[in-house]
Amino acid sequence: MKKWLVGAMASSGLLLASCSSSPEVASTEAGRIREDDLYERMKNEPTESGMSYGEQMLQQILLEDILENEFGDAVSDEEVDAEFEAEAEPYGGAEAFEEMLTAQGLTLDDVKQNIRTSLYVKEAILAHTDMTEEDVQAAYDEYLAGETVAHILVEDEELAQDIIEQLNDGADFGELVAEHSMDTGTIATNGEMALEPDRFVPEFEEAAMELEEGEITEEAVETEYGYHVIKKVQKGTLEEERENIETMIIDGYMQDQQLVQEAISNLVQDANVQITDEELSGAMQQFMDMPGVEETPEGMDIPEGTEEGMDTPEEPEEGMDNPEETEEDPETSEEDIEEETSDEE
Repeated sequence: MKKWLVGAMASSGLLLASCSSSPEVASTEAGRIREDDLYERMKNEPTESGMSYGEQMLQQILLEDILENEFGDAVSDEEVDAEFEAEAEPYGGAEAFEEMLTAQGLTLDDVKQNIRTSLYVKEAILAHTDMTEEDVQAAYDEYLAGETVAHILVEDEELAQDIIEQLNDGADFGELVAEHSMDTGTIATNGEMALEPDRFVPEFEEAAMELEEGEITEEAVETEYGYHVIKKVQKGTLEEERENIETMIIDGYMQDQQLVQEAISNLVQDANVQITDEELSGAMQQFMDMPGVEETPEGMDIPEGTEEGMDTPEEPEEGMDNPEETEEDPETSEEDIEEETSDEE
């Protein structure tokens, strides 16, 4: 009799557990799926990275919160909007860009949040690295040592010729890069790139090599990527080139995975992260175990930003590099930033 009662109680307990009173998220004729069911599945479902989906999502939320807490005052809505406009330009403007985002399952808010986080990351890197005047001077000396070209990539030959006419009439090259170039990876540097052997497709390299310093191609240069307006860069003094040099240095910092990891780890460790759900406790472990973090600049360091985890739409193909050596998407950054993320309780 007692054994039967124990069995019945156990069975009713299982029944009660499956009849969760949490809100329903979906249903079929076979049954209902509730928030608790989804939460438990996400906590335990593994991903290719070895973390569970729950740990990844928690990590992302925690990193976004930590970044905003540290650098929310350093990034304005105007800066985010300006970056969004720059990203939208190659797609035909904001309206066309939003349509493309919708087709990819993204929203305007998603992309702007990614942009904001990327700007937080840049602030974080600057706080973590402490760029010195010696760094700027060294980068400038290296910049002077090699030849540099700038280009504007467009789809239409007629537009390319019109741009050449505008430049001949005194228009600013950098402004026309921002307005027209499909190569979003070089917009931040006014279209400039080091003229390195075998980096570019033959048509581009040949035309660039024939230019004198400060000279612009008389005709648009056609390649498989579109039509290029190319300029051999005339390099100025350190003060004239300072903005470009500092941008190049920061871009280098952002590509240094070790540096970014250290910066994020310092921020996470300073944030006193507490995860009360044991099944999600590994969400921030990679940042807690970072070796040598104590030696990094005063605890004012910052989590990574635009790396893995932040989804951004695919950019148009960059127009200058040899297909065998195509550069990664900027995006920008960065990445695509499939960012591993986590949440604190």
